[in-house]
Amino acid sequence: MSERSEKVLLIDMLETAEVVRSMAGVTVDEFMKNEDLRDATVYRLQTIGEAAYNISDPLKGKWPEVDWFKIQGLRHRIVHDYGNIDDVQIHRIANKYVPPLVEQLKKILEAGEV
Repeated sequence: MSERSEKVLLIDMLETAEVVRSMAGVTVDEFMKNEDLRDATVYRLQTIGEAAYNISDPLKGKWPEVDWFKIQGLRHRIVHDYGNIDDVQIHRIANKYVPPLVEQLKKILEAGEV
């Protein structure tokens, strides 16, 4: 468990997810041609997953609409299987799954339970 509070971890997740969301408007072709953007997106997704890993099970249980397991699993794949990262899938995750995550994290923080 992290020494950082769950509120700080959730804020980190939210701020990082907002950066990914802001980068997500590019096409797959643009994404594939921009190595810096791909690397930045992968790093940010890894950061989100690391913070999610340190959120307590009771808090995760209160917010089942957040797919904590998949977020953590993506982080695990990035860190331990980096040679097999599928950039098209990373683009899809950034565009399809990160925007709703931003809204879910805002909801958690606004609830004031952490």
